[in-house]
Amino acid sequence: MKKLLIALVMGFLAGCSSSSSTGPKNVNVDNSISTTSGVSTAAVDTGDQVASNLEKRYRDTRNDCGAASKPAFLCSGLILRGGMPSTEFDIWNPSPISQKNGGVSFSFVRSDYKMKRLAYTYDSGFIFYPILSTPQGKELIEILCFFPVDGSSNARPNGGCDEHPNYPVISKSCELQSPVIDTAAKWVAKYRADGAAGRSRAEAMCSFNVRDSVNNAAAGRFLEGMRGGRLISPDAFNTPNDMKLKAWAQNIPERLPIEAFFYTKSTGLAGAQLYQRRFRQLTGTTIPIIYIPLPQTLEQSATFTYKPEDQTL
Repeated sequence: MKKLLIALVMGFLAGCSSSSSTGPKNVNVDNSISTTSGVSTAAVDTGDQVASNLEKRYRDTRNDCGAASKPAFLCSGLILRGGMPSTEFDIWNPSPISQKNGGVSFSFVRSDYKMKRLAYTYDSGFIFYPILSTPQGKELIEILCFFPVDGSSNARPNGGCDEHPNYPVISKSCELQSPVIDTAAKWVAKYRADGAAGRSRAEAMCSFNVRDSVNNAAAGRFLEGMRGGRLISPDAFNTPNDMKLKAWAQNIPERLPIEAFFYTKSTGLAGAQLYQRRFRQLTGTTIPIIYIPLPQTLEQSATFTYKPEDQTL
């Protein structure tokens, strides 16, 4: 994954085009933004197409995106963040905690890595495009590390990936452990040992470092992280995983790679509508709302539905 983000940026600056398509619904997602040269580019998808794209990625269970340096989250699965609706702040802005430690918590969801609820039992939020599908002109937000289950990351430095203050050393990033934790089996052994010793598993846990700088180690580490989560089932189903993304600047909605707003239950619709209205007010762009009820058993799967009546047009 070394220099991947740089290569993608150079590709965008060289003027690579985004494909556009149409569908049966009337609401379009216009991802056009002004580039540094003042030229606008556009990639238009209908709400139905967005729902279809999300479902395809949810069901795409590949191990990597074509190379050891390209972890699966670059092209498959959903990178999503839940939030609390408020007129006092915008959901896409990093919180004060995120601004301090440099990382924003998301969750990674896929048909082979399910979870039954969002963090803090939120019922609405937003989804980022995977990096390899980021529309031209949008920010490429680096993914820093992955905790297979909640890692109490808000209290951790270095993007929320490093040691927790309550358990120094033993909670450092997995590759910094002694001995190194580089497989799912080793991660699970530590997870269980921490629990047996009466430690907080979330605070004593180590994360898998998947930064761009780790290059060929990235895909394997993320894969082992997902395998580790599966091995502690149903813990990683009942409690959301924690994927840390590098914190971005405040108040740049037009530059963020937001693919959709979503809600997971009826009580979340009003929140998703608030996000949609506010985003359109600030950017002039309408991002669709997608209904994504999460599975409540491991045998179930998430579903993805675009409803015209949910949209605030």
